[in-house]
Amino acid sequence: MLQTVEEFWAEAQRFVGIFDKWVSKFEIGGKADHICYKCGEREEFEVMRRMFEGESAFVYQSIISGRRIAVIKFKRPLTTTLGEIWYLELADQKPDMSQKAGFDHIEVYPIEGDMERLAEKLQAQGIELKKVVRPHHTTYDGIIQGDFKLRLEDEELIQKIKREEM
Repeated sequence: MLQTVEEFWAEAQRFVGIFDKWVSKFEIGGKADHICYKCGEREEFEVMRRMFEGESAFVYQSIISGRRIAVIKFKRPLTTTLGEIWYLELADQKPDMSQKAGFDHIEVYPIEGDMERLAEKLQAQGIELKKVVRPHHTTYDGIIQGDFKLRLEDEELIQKIKREEM
């Protein structure tokens, strides 16, 4: 379990490096939006959310698919090849306790067009993507390395929150 913001930042930078190396092989045509960390235990979620409460611009929490999701705006961005990431999506353990702890994905949205067109463009370059339909949204997911994913979404997470929850 990550105990400090510094530990989180160092590990996040490592995953950004993995993302950037992977992205350099393709023409993506998208912008990086946020990085997601999934917690393996409810206690881990509590510790990490508290850790960021004083080290972030804001923390917004919602219940999605029966678990807490906190969106945390960093005071400084993670810099990627596809732009700055200002947000962390921090996901509590799933109700069925099936989730493993760790960085899960970097989400990207299209600069032009929609998610389907971006997915088609990436698939034409040899990127394997799987369309994932969930109750709250549909994405295209592809593996970057191990369990770490590229996730395509139609828009910025913060825009979706403003439209659907505020």
